[in-house]
Amino acid sequence: MKKISELKPTPRERKSELALAESIIGEIRGMGYDAMLVGSIAKNTCLRGDKDLDIFILFDKKVPRKMLEKKGLDIGKKVAKAFGSKAGTHYAEHPYTKMNIRGYDIDVVPCYDIKKGEKIISAVDRSPLHTEYILANLKSPDEARLLKHFAKRIEVYGAEVQTHGFSGYLCELLVLKYGTFRKVLERASRWESGEYINLAGHGKKKFREPLVVVDPVDPERNVAAAVSEQKLCEFILLSREFLKKGMPEKTSLLPSRGRVMVIEWKIGEENEEIIWSQLQRLEKKLVKQLHEKEFGVIDSRAWTDCCSKAQVLLELEVWELPPVNDHWGPRVYDRVHAEAFLKKYKKAAVRGNRIVTERRREYATAKALLKDLLKQPVTHLKRKKYRILEGSAAKKTQAWKDYRKKLWRLH
Repeated sequence: MKKISELKPTPRERKSELALAESIIGEIRGMGYDAMLVGSIAKNTCLRGDKDLDIFILFDKKVPRKMLEKKGLDIGKKVAKAFGSKAGTHYAEHPYTKMNIRGYDIDVVPCYDIKKGEKIISAVDRSPLHTEYILANLKSPDEARLLKHFAKRIEVYGAEVQTHGFSGYLCELLVLKYGTFRKVLERASRWESGEYINLAGHGKKKFREPLVVVDPVDPERNVAAAVSEQKLCEFILLSREFLKKGMPEKTSLLPSRGRVMVIEWKIGEENEEIIWSQLQRLEKKLVKQLHEKEFGVIDSRAWTDCCSKAQVLLELEVWELPPVNDHWGPRVYDRVHAEAFLKKYKKAAVRGNRIVTERRREYATAKALLKDLLKQPVTHLKRKKYRILEGSAAKKTQAWKDYRKKLWRLH
């Protein structure tokens, strides 16, 4: 665990990132639109080396949604051109512009200018309110930095679909609730499923997620909605471990496990949210079908770089079965169904009070099943070329490199 002096941006870095933000905002204001810096850099809770600047263009609530989207993209393209960068269009609830300027990844996002207490029109409208709330209430930004660093180290940081973890804003609210990084871990070590935190004390909506943190600027929203139960439990367990012995370390799997298979697609540049969602849905589908056909899956993992490769890793306990298996029929006492069964199957035996026959399996190998399932994959990958890698070839993939260090060495 690093010291806070190592986590804070240097004065030079801080001056540079704020100056760049001001230059971009000035460019937007020169076009006749207001804008503001949001996110961790604006809230002074960012970590050293963070290179993400989020600039939000503030539109009047009377502006039609389609006009907001069109104008937002136009402004983003003009900003990119003014700074000699290339603009890329990305999509959240509505389209926004991404670019890279002086080594910083810049998001230029249109939103409605919503004041405190007013109804949200689009999801991104909350971000300026989040920034204002944290700036007004969080007195210990360094404690939030420590929590973010801890969450990154234990790989639960980020609300994106590929992580399903703790957002930066969630980390800030937890520090605001409990006071310090250490007190957050002390409380988290005792959390149970359904933990409910409501800083502002308002809102009556019921939430079903395993962790609930009511958004103080929007009581209809759970800030922790993206946190999966697995990431929550990892945070709880590793908080306990940190409090006992310090930061745990990752360790590799033992070599003598099951068969590793990796399905790999060649892809072009893809939207992160879409490709990760599609991969994870496909991963769940494959695991479910493998289990149903008696191929035991130890674990699985999806991975993509969003620009060249997409992979689904499957670690199988069972990957080959006998070509024939027992097929159980009705009880002998059930005469009607017993006779119907024997009419269909000419070979049979009695086992206990049941009739049993033998039947050729539909799939004797996991690979044969996967090939059939991949004939109709998820929409986004339908026309992509794929290959199934096994053994040493599978263990050269990035999915395996990430997966093999999935265990924590606990004290």
